[in-house]
Amino acid sequence: MQNATPAQALMASAIRLHQAGQLAQAGPMYARVLQLERDNAEALHMLGLLEHQRGDHASAIQLMSRAVAIQPNAYVYHANLAEAYRALGQFERAAGCCRSALGIWPQFPEALCNLGSALQGLKRHDEAVEQFELALKARPGFVVAHNNLGISLRELGRIDEAITHFERAVAQAPEYGPAQTNLGQALLERGRLDEALPHCQEAVKLAPNAAEPHHNLGNVYRCQGRYDEARTEYLEALRLAPNQPLTSAHLGLVLKAEEKYDEAVPWFKSALDLEPTNADFWFWLAECYDELENAPESISAWQAFVALKPDHAGARIALGRALQDEHRFAEARAQFEAALAIQPDAAAARMNLGHLHEEVGELEEAEADYRHARAMQPDFPLPLGRLATLLRGKLPEDDLAALETRLADEKLTPHFRARLLFALAHVLDARQDYARAAQCLEESNALSLKTGTRASYDPADHDRFVDRLIEAFDLELLSRLAGQGSESRRPIFIFGLPRSGTTLTEQILASHARVHGAGELRLARHSFEAVPAVLGIDEIPALAMKQLTPEALKRIADLHLKALAEHDGGTKDRVVDKMPENYANFGLLALLFPHALFIHTRRDLRDVAVSCWMTDFGKIPWAFHKDHIAARFRNYIRLMEHWRSVLPGRMIEIDYEDTVSDLEGVARKIVAAAGLEWDPACLEFHRTDRPVRTASVTQVRQPIYTRSVERFRNYEPTLGTLFKQLEPIEKRAFKAADPSAPTACEIQTPA
Repeated sequence: MQNATPAQALMASAIRLHQAGQLAQAGPMYARVLQLERDNAEALHMLGLLEHQRGDHASAIQLMSRAVAIQPNAYVYHANLAEAYRALGQFERAAGCCRSALGIWPQFPEALCNLGSALQGLKRHDEAVEQFELALKARPGFVVAHNNLGISLRELGRIDEAITHFERAVAQAPEYGPAQTNLGQALLERGRLDEALPHCQEAVKLAPNAAEPHHNLGNVYRCQGRYDEARTEYLEALRLAPNQPLTSAHLGLVLKAEEKYDEAVPWFKSALDLEPTNADFWFWLAECYDELENAPESISAWQAFVALKPDHAGARIALGRALQDEHRFAEARAQFEAALAIQPDAAAARMNLGHLHEEVGELEEAEADYRHARAMQPDFPLPLGRLATLLRGKLPEDDLAALETRLADEKLTPHFRARLLFALAHVLDARQDYARAAQCLEESNALSLKTGTRASYDPADHDRFVDRLIEAFDLELLSRLAGQGSESRRPIFIFGLPRSGTTLTEQILASHARVHGAGELRLARHSFEAVPAVLGIDEIPALAMKQLTPEALKRIADLHLKALAEHDGGTKDRVVDKMPENYANFGLLALLFPHALFIHTRRDLRDVAVSCWMTDFGKIPWAFHKDHIAARFRNYIRLMEHWRSVLPGRMIEIDYEDTVSDLEGVARKIVAAAGLEWDPACLEFHRTDRPVRTASVTQVRQPIYTRSVERFRNYEPTLGTLFKQLEPIEKRAFKAADPSAPTACEIQTPA
């Protein structure tokens, strides 16, 4: 450059380096120019632009503001200063700078586009659209304006128009990554997954070190069900930009879709740490806790969602169900009623009210609610199914005809068809039409096996779980920690296979004046899962048991007792937990509560199998397949044999058949084992007014009956193969404890 001053020569070199992307070299040269000419507006502006590109927006604002003050008519300076303010989230100031630039040149395309972007930041998308359209009028081929206009149109719900502008940007500049990824995301929102994928993949190729393209590509893979690839893209997005709540939440959605609910929870929590008022995140977290059957956490999450979205009837219903799981019936009722106030035709809310009435023994009110729900939404099949299951043999002919008509409807979904078939089977069974009942059950179980956790249930997983339990709770561990747990005698644990008489046994004890029946509690499972955290180790619970210490036992037992007290306020001498699956947790429970009473209920395995096969369980995935039932029963027998071997005399074993044939004898036995005086009310258990959550809710509100003994004979033509699988283990199921060991009655001390 002839006759150029040193500052001019430096400036020209710095700009060439800057344009070549060599920011590290250009920066010092701009600084040298400013040493020579302190008020060089162009150097101030270019160095400010460079700092903005480096991410130091505060320094950029200082430098470019000085340039504007020196040369206020330089519209480019105003426009670039606006971008620095926008990068810091100062959208009003950014908009003001753009308007200053437009005051100098009203048709300045960059300033119009930047003003639109500032208005986007202010969520004023209608106004932003106007500015982008003006920018495109001033420069029809303005790629950035097309892309940004598409963003605002998408925010306004004008997806098809947005796609048009993204497509124009991509057509004019295929190398422009933001338009590629935005086009892919917009096509995804329209459900055009195959079209979205190549654009999102191209965006990642164009900008491999940008988080957003990886996130959007992850979205496409997630919606295609390609979860491994989605997970990879989300993790890469988080590596590039760690504090992105939506990416964390979407990673949680991948794990949730894979039914890895316990792994999904931390990602939703991470998202909420960054964005605690995002209702979607709370919703997804609450759904995970529902699947994990963690009612306390579910309640907290649903309450947080409802605080943000108080008029969401579905969330009110979900919150009510979680409260009902915790026996907080008044609060649950309030939520169902709130849902009905929000949505008066919400049949699901009315049906849940019916289920609540059924649980607390208000059977006439339950029937009324189910009928009300049917009237509110005649096409909703579930109220009819609940009504049929409640009334069974007493179901009126008109209702039975309605049930048959719904099942003849070819438009009925497989899910609802399965639910109604289960209900019809119970009606037919009560009418002794066993052949038709069996046909219904064959179809209903087959349909149910195709959905949710039932479809993914693998008996081998349970085999391995039982193997680990047997290995963990050996004589060495049980001897080392014997007597080291809590001194409390409050808990009574009743366990066995589902439908083996646990509810009947609990109802007998709960009729005693000094006993509270708490129902099926998940406290034992929570105590089991808490072991690694209490020990401060990162290990799966079954493998952590070997490291248990007396201190850890006492801490876990104290937490368990504290939670137990919430169910009766600490007012009763004994509290019964009748969770059937606690037969798997017996080893830990015996260590936690060496003075507690443990009652193992047994029943003819064939009758248990029939009852499980006939029950529409929501959370028991193995009961819908005959081979799965047999495999589960084999593991149950294997585990109970182990417990008898390593914990002799620590439980009493009650046979369902003995209970129904000699109620008083069995009742006196278990009352004595609990260390309590006899209470005649135990023989009038069906009159006891208390909530009962079980598939046999109506049965335990009736006097003792024997018709369920040898019920299996009614279904031998259909389940004969299953019964043959059970024959080798049937005798083992009723094997008595070692007769030389002390009985549970002998080791109990009266209070």
